[in-house]
Parts: sequence; C-alpha cells; structure tokens
Amino acid sequence: MTIIIAGVIIILGISFGIGILFKNNGTITLTTCAAALVTFGIFVAMAAGIVFGYPVYKVWEQSKAGEAALAKATQDRQIKVQEAEAEMEAASKQAEANRILGESIRQYPESMEQKWVEAIEKTSNQVIYLPTEASVPITESARMAQKAQK
Repeated sequence: MTIIIAGVIIILGISFGIGILFKNNGTITLTTCAAALVTFGIFVAMAAGIVFGYPVYKVWEQSKAGEAALAKATQDRQIKVQEAEAEMEAASKQAEANRILGESIRQYPESMEQKWVEAIEKTSNQVIYLPTEASVPITESARMAQKAQK
C-alpha cells in the first residue's frame, strides 16, 4: 500500500515538474528547469518519507498501543484491589458492629424487651399469627366475622 502511495506521489511530482518546464510557451530555461527539478525532488523526498517512515510509524504506534493496554490493565487491577480492600474493611466493620451489639444484648437484656415493645407499638393495628405446636397458625376468623357483622 505504501509503495502505491509513493508511486502516485512520484507520478504527481513528475507531472508538476513537466508542467513547470513547459509553463512558458514550451521554452525551457535554466530557471524553469531548476524549478522543475526542485519540485520533482520535493515529491521524491515525500515518497521516500512515506516508504521508509510508514513502517517506523507503525512500529511506534503498536508500541504506544501496547503501553496503553498495559496502563489500562494496571489501572483495572488497582481498582479491583482497592474494591476488595474496601469490601474487607466493610466486612470487618460489620463484624465489629455485630460483636458490640451481641455484647450489648448480653449485658442489657432489657434493651431487647424495649425493642420488642417498640415493634409491637408500630404494629398495634395488625393481626399477628403465631404458629402452634403443629406449626399451624391460630386464625381469628371468628373474630373477624363478628367485626364484619357489626
């Protein structure tokens, strides 16, 4: 591909050089010849730059792409490590909170009774079914039917 592009550039250089040579009604002078050679030389230099520079550029580009992939992988790994450390810290804090709560309940059992009273106050208008020995709830359907008749 680069050879084709370089060939097109050289052909353009030749055509521009010929155009400069025959610019003045077909007469070739020293200045037009020098201008044509300089123009042709510029196009040849551009073609050579493409032919020899493009492979070097591709190697450099792949090197930079590899460095970017390595940096991204390193950053992703660091993020995962930090997330794992945060989870471990949260778990240890939760375990500490559970330990403190357990000690508090053992030292002050009346606090659980107070929480039970608070829970009952919140659910005072609700019917709570408690299972019996056979794990069958005691229903109050008769009481509910009486309320419906009133």
